[in-house]
Amino acid sequence: MNTFSSALRLVAVLAVFPLSALAQQNGVGPDSVTIGVFGPISGPASYIGLAGRDGAALAFKEVNDAGGINGRKIRMVFEDDAHSPARAVAAAKKLVEQDKVFMLMSVGGSNATAGTIDYVKEKGLPMYVSISSAPAVTFPFARTLFRGGTTETARYGELYAEFLREHYKAKRIVILSGREEYPRNEGDATVAKLKEWFNEAPAARIEFNVGDKDFTPQLSAAQRANPDVIAFFGNPAEAALALRQARDLGVKAPFFVGANIVDPAFIAAARGSAETAKGFSLVPVLPGSRLPEMVQWEAKWKREYPNAPAGRPNNFDLIAYADAYVVTDAMKRAGPALTQDSFIAALEATRNYKVNGLATARSFSTKHHIGNLQLVPMEVRGGAWEPVQWSSTHQSDILKRYE
Repeated sequence: MNTFSSALRLVAVLAVFPLSALAQQNGVGPDSVTIGVFGPISGPASYIGLAGRDGAALAFKEVNDAGGINGRKIRMVFEDDAHSPARAVAAAKKLVEQDKVFMLMSVGGSNATAGTIDYVKEKGLPMYVSISSAPAVTFPFARTLFRGGTTETARYGELYAEFLREHYKAKRIVILSGREEYPRNEGDATVAKLKEWFNEAPAARIEFNVGDKDFTPQLSAAQRANPDVIAFFGNPAEAALALRQARDLGVKAPFFVGANIVDPAFIAAARGSAETAKGFSLVPVLPGSRLPEMVQWEAKWKREYPNAPAGRPNNFDLIAYADAYVVTDAMKRAGPALTQDSFIAALEATRNYKVNGLATARSFSTKHHIGNLQLVPMEVRGGAWEPVQWSSTHQSDILKRYE
């Protein structure tokens, strides 16, 4: 074919597929769909990213083994963000600009994920956020951004404030929170709802640094505030240390912990000091449960990862596993001519989807992209997390923002 004929052929193609449509085909080949995934597999939040990576990879493998997405196999490219906003942006740029992925999936914490939001919006690429609760993911609304298993920070604030006031009957609430995105947001949201719904302020708000080992100054300050309950927002290792040190210091107030701490690994690290701690779980059944469905799922997971360290699988394996299925289900419903627009439309049509009984249902709409507003209250009893018989009676304000 001569140059003139080639040019005519290109013009004909462009007439049918505008440049914007052609650009949307990145990552979609005749036999594969490439998904870019990032999260921390090094640094202080590696317990999140390693689990997110492995949980998603297991789900994608199962989908591929079952025939893939309308004849295409999922190809996952993973980048480490080290829980750093700068590293996360670099990871996203590499996946988008070098690997030419169809979409992004974040399995990292809020600190890093929040750093990618402006870049992802600029590129107009779909990003499905599995674990981060950073408010900027879903508010203000952006058509390309979705939040999966981990609910929005504002929802934490609603449930935490109501539980602290109505379940504990607490008047004097002390909040201990870390000085980074996720725990600070949890603390801020709880304080806001205590004021809005109950016209109350915490007896004290005390902060600590990521990776702190000695919580004596913070716990002593908390004790001086004469708390009815101490709400601790950080990571599981920090919470375990704080609870053990609190018992050594003679702190009698019960502890309420953030959702990412409601995990069997926290109990293993805190040992007996974890007893009576309460919090909200993002999954209805925790790893380690003897429920047959969990036993079967863990056996499957361990066959795939036989050399995994103690404490795995954890909640984040479950969350990312379920979210990977949400993503692939939407891709299937988008049809063989997969585009980013058809994928977004399919996600927005998702109603009460869950891959199994170990996941909360995910739902989206054209007005909001918050997939999960459900959390399960739990308490450590006899060395295990057990459900607490309590239900919220306050109607959530979250979705009113999108009306």
